[in-house]
Amino acid sequence: MEIKFIQKKKGVIELEFDDKTLPNALVGVLSERGIDAYVYDPHPLMPGYRLHVEAPDAMKELKSALNQVEKKWKSFHKLVKGEMKSK
Repeated sequence: MEIKFIQKKKGVIELEFDDKTLPNALVGVLSERGIDAYVYDPHPLMPGYRLHVEAPDAMKELKSALNQVEKKWKSFHKLVKGEMKSK
């Protein structure tokens, strides 16, 4: 997975991803917490998905969301692994 910072300021973070899975997961977590975040395609003919986050401390919110997504993926991984063993 390729990730690139497009904009990085205290109140605004924007990253570009080559896949939309992680940015969409992050938007879900951030939106649940009332943070202004969205994913968009900067150009229809050029690949890339951008995650835009606006908050008083956008980097802190992004880090927190990443930790939450990581915990959810680990839980999902354990669940699937357990189901595979029981079959």
